[in-house]
Amino acid sequence: MATVSMPSLENFNCDGDPSSVGLRWQKWKRALQIYLDAAGIENSDKRKAVLLHFGGIGLQEIFNNLPGADVTDNENSYDIAIEKLDDYFTPRQSKAYERHLFRLLKQENGEKFEKFLIRLRHQAAKCQFSTSLEEQLVDQITEKCLSTDQRKKILTMGDTANLNTIIAEANSLETVERQMSEFNEKSLASTSGIINAVATRKNK
Repeated sequence: MATVSMPSLENFNCDGDPSSVGLRWQKWKRALQIYLDAAGIENSDKRKAVLLHFGGIGLQEIFNNLPGADVTDNENSYDIAIEKLDDYFTPRQSKAYERHLFRLLKQENGEKFEKFLIRLRHQAAKCQFSTSLEEQLVDQITEKCLSTDQRKKILTMGDTANLNTIIAEANSLETVERQMSEFNEKSLASTSGIINAVATRKNK
């Protein structure tokens, strides 16, 4: 039976922007987990070895200097390694500060709604909100979305507004705006063609 060649992972970037190292670590760790599952690697020591191999020299240096991180012949050696690296790359943070960052998020010019929502969800996961997460997302979308039409629709829905409906409305509005933009471009091109044709006839 033919074997499937597994692509390798990029080494983890330990030396980048310190303010985003926690996020980079979470993304890289997720990619590693997918690789381990796809490759069918279940032995804990082997999983730890793959972690260190793909992590690169920088990660290996950090790991080797973390007390209690390097255990062998232990069915939990991989989980222990991940736990120690989690503690190193994602130190305890203030939920008040994370909520402050959440409130600052806004939809940027040219940013698709889905991408804005992904950023909101990612930051909201750090905030430990005591109230409904969906309510927090709806409130932030209402206040910080770019589209005035979308904001009007949300306010018109009132307390019946829910995230799924808002997502559907946002996608619909973006589709209409894109179609209108393409329509206007074609209309402008057609008008320009007519003007040029008239000018050409006059010059003959």
